Amino acid sequence: MTLFNIAFTNVRKNFSQFSMYLGSLILSVLIYFTFVSLAYTKSIGVIFEKWGIGGQGVFMAAAIVLILFVAFFVFYSSNYFTRSRKRELGLYSLLGLRKDQIGRIIFYENLMMHVMAVVSGIVIGVFFSKFFSMLLFRIMDLSINGGFTFSVSAILSTLFVFGLILIVTTANGYWIVYRHSMVELFKADVREKNPAKGSLTLSIVGLLLIGFGYFLATRSIEDSIFWTEDFFFSSMLFVLFGVILGTWLVLRFLFPYVVYKLFLRKSFFYNGTNILTLTWLRYRMKKTAGALTMIAGLSATTLTIIGALSSIYTNIISFAENSNPNSYQTAWSTQTQREKIYDVIRESKSHTLVYHDTADVYKGKVIDKVDEDLPAVDQRMDEFSVMGLSDYNRLARKLDNDSQQIKHLEDGEAIFLSPIGRFENKKRAHLWMKDPYTVTFKNNPTKYSLRIKDIYHHAVFNTDMVYSALVVNDRLYQEISQKTMPKHIDIFQVTNEDRAEVLDQKIQQIVGGDPYDYNRELSSFYSNYHMMSTLIGVIMYIGMFMGIVFFAATGSIIYFKQITEAVDERPRFEVLQKLGMSQKEVRTVIAKQVLPVFLIPLILGICHSVAAMIGLSVNILYSVGAPVVVSTTIYTVFFIVYYFVCVNTYTKMVSSGDD
Repeated sequence: MTLFNIAFTNVRKNFSQFSMYLGSLILSVLIYFTFVSLAYTKSIGVIFEKWGIGGQGVFMAAAIVLILFVAFFVFYSSNYFTRSRKRELGLYSLLGLRKDQIGRIIFYENLMMHVMAVVSGIVIGVFFSKFFSMLLFRIMDLSINGGFTFSVSAILSTLFVFGLILIVTTANGYWIVYRHSMVELFKADVREKNPAKGSLTLSIVGLLLIGFGYFLATRSIEDSIFWTEDFFFSSMLFVLFGVILGTWLVLRFLFPYVVYKLFLRKSFFYNGTNILTLTWLRYRMKKTAGALTMIAGLSATTLTIIGALSSIYTNIISFAENSNPNSYQTAWSTQTQREKIYDVIRESKSHTLVYHDTADVYKGKVIDKVDEDLPAVDQRMDEFSVMGLSDYNRLARKLDNDSQQIKHLEDGEAIFLSPIGRFENKKRAHLWMKDPYTVTFKNNPTKYSLRIKDIYHHAVFNTDMVYSALVVNDRLYQEISQKTMPKHIDIFQVTNEDRAEVLDQKIQQIVGGDPYDYNRELSSFYSNYHMMSTLIGVIMYIGMFMGIVFFAATGSIIYFKQITEAVDERPRFEVLQKLGMSQKEVRTVIAKQVLPVFLIPLILGICHSVAAMIGLSVNILYSVGAPVVVSTTIYTVFFIVYYFVCVNTYTKMVSSGDD
């Protein structure tokens, strides 16, 4: 029998043992191939070029990062999988095979796994390419029908990347064979001779490191002395490595300390199957700490990536809607241009004119002295666009978007219209309302003192054309208008404004300028909204893929760790079952043994992620609550499902089948 036949027979007869490794490879190929296929898709390239956001460059840069994570994921899975088969490799040596022959068997097995994974991953990727492209378009909120994608460049890229990974994993298999003698291959991983008792002192040190890392991470970069230019790099390193070291100390010393204390409590120790669980945990703590630290870190990274990007996506999409309340705004449009705009709207079969209105605003400059030493977030506004109370109330009623009406304003009082989120407004309200502003207008010698009375969380003008709008009473507005040149705004509100690409181009041609570029004379809801939704949608989509890879890596580490331990623990459970332990009791013991591997890193990962998200909300002034809760809940549910899968697999591997 040839070495290839031995490898083929081994894979065929032990396919259930190879299935998880094969599943990890298929998932890796699917993720990478799908991601790269989208980068090569022409329709997506056209969209990126149209909006001028360089999306394909972002895709390709992310693909490089994705290669590194996928390579780590596959290498880690392969390493654990090969190590779990050390006894099998030792048997080959006992039967007379040379180490180079054993290495070739590993190569043939890896080759079969990679060929099946690459073929399956590409086929599944092509089959689901329409779904993934539609998902991307949905995230970008574009009405485009995604088709099936078959990219030769993506296939060649996938073959090249996983060919390199095959070489690396095979070399690792050779290294394991050549590094260990036949006796060492037959020996299972030895438990610690001296069970870990833990250390309360080192546990406290670990908790303090984590706590101080959280403290630094949740400080404002603009305000905290720890994030000044002199300490920024050192603070960043401490947050990263201090929290990792603290996590390891907690898992290495606090967890064993708690287990040891439970071990000493005889009423707990001799209760049911606790004697088996605690004994097993005591003799596995040292080896478990490193893996649990990695699982906690990957969980925190996954939750932070998904939570941060979903929060930013939600807030930016909300801002894009709130800051563009009008379908179209034109500045200084002539009567001829207005008539042409009317005509193209009337000719459109998909859109009808809801209303047309006009208003004049006056741009004012704040002349108050500014303390340039203050951080940017603590600076007050330096200019405003002033509008009248009557104009505001009229436009607010027409918008019908829960805009607040203003009943009365005294001279010198003003309402500030801010479409930015309530969270940021709450943070900056005291700066905006603290003192009156001294405002001057071009060619107007009068200085006006305006005090912001209240802040409304919406706008009646698109903010790319009329930014920082102040509403003042009509008497003051009339006084300003008599001495100042106005900025005349025409507003055209149409139906289906979020699907108005064709109409957008026609109106842009009338006004002049690039349909997908900034234009001082035209503000379009469609262009402004989709420029932001496309860019943030691409970033969100990339983050989603990264999150899947991190979750898969986390699951891979846990699964192969449990499989390795199941192989080592099979003789112990066989003895216990011969002594009368039922399969139900075996499952109970395994469930208790496996639970800390899932529960403790999950709790630590969630805590690390929450600290990171609090820091993000403090520094970008966006509310992150709802997206973080949703993403954390989904991640936890998947983690729980994975826990039960591992418990079932572990139980089947150690169970003799006799109840």
